[in-house]
Amino acid sequence: MIKEFSVRPKPQNNIAKIVFFVTLMISGAGVATYLVIDKYRGVVGFLAMLVLVSAILIYTKYIAPAFYYDIMLGEGDVALFVVRQVVGKRQTTLCRIAISDIVSVTRETSVERRRHKTQKGVRRYNYAPTMFAPEVYRITTRGKYENAEILIECSEEFANLLIEYSKEAKERETEE
Repeated sequence: MIKEFSVRPKPQNNIAKIVFFVTLMISGAGVATYLVIDKYRGVVGFLAMLVLVSAILIYTKYIAPAFYYDIMLGEGDVALFVVRQVVGKRQTTLCRIAISDIVSVTRETSVERRRHKTQKGVRRYNYAPTMFAPEVYRITTRGKYENAEILIECSEEFANLLIEYSKEAKERETEE
């Protein structure tokens, strides 16, 4: 029997925090240099702003958000896999798929993930909160409207639970 379940992975973003602070300091040094020099002022200011924008992007992608992976029951007792992102008080649903659409859940190391080639026509979504995650799970889905690969960072127990629930949901669909 499929039960509702929610998991919040703990990101190991020490690398992201270090990269964020280093880019922030480089940007600050660039702005200070921009205010002092006369020659190449525009280039230095442009590079300082570029580094500042990259620092902001790193913060908004890896440091600020918290991801939640939920297994919930939707309308008509349809089991759903939902990925939510919480930034501050704002909560956004990023992914909502029927568990019966899950084809496979495979564990990948960072080397295997780099070697993996996504097939043409298959969308790829990365919902892993760690910048360079050493290990992720790739969920392959085949739905009515979209085929996708979803990268999540979870425990082995949660991945096994997803596999079991997808088998159970597929059995329910064939019975109906």
